[in-house]
Amino acid sequence: MDQFEIMSELLADRSSWADVKHYPSTVTCRRMLRLADFAAADPARWSSCRMAFEVPELSRPELAVARGVSVRTLQRHLAQQDLSDTGDFTDRELDGECPEWLRTIPVRFDVGRVSRTWRYATALCTFAAAQPERWRVLRLAYECPELSQEELAEVAGVSQPTVCRYLQPVRLVVDESFNDLEVIY
Repeated sequence: MDQFEIMSELLADRSSWADVKHYPSTVTCRRMLRLADFAAADPARWSSCRMAFEVPELSRPELAVARGVSVRTLQRHLAQQDLSDTGDFTDRELDGECPEWLRTIPVRFDVGRVSRTWRYATALCTFAAAQPERWRVLRLAYECPELSQEELAEVAGVSQPTVCRYLQPVRLVVDESFNDLEVIY
């Protein structure tokens, strides 16, 4: 599964996020986190992929101009990257949450019909791309809750006060009008 397939899945998700019963599937949430990891690993690449996904009518040269990069750099940014997780669900396990007929529906980005999952995912990815070091500390703290702040600092290669600062709650504000590609955090 590449970054564009994950973006299509997030865009197609129609979860309301009203309560736990109406959150996206566990599979979708896991993929959202992997996309944020992708954004943190290469913020410029994330921006190029997001723009190409959201504005598919632009040609590669037009996208390169809009991004302020060369066409060659843009092509490198848009190369598919496998974001599959070896611990991810198999197709058989996924069938209960995403029927085969739904997997074949093509997804076209339409700014007027952007899912709440897409908005939340892009807010998360924008945060991860803007603060990749902080994102990595947050992910490590989430994945290894038994680690102390001192241990997190050692593993992440930052100071303990920095870990303490990074672990402070972050409130992501999603632009509900979706007029701006930037998300305020």
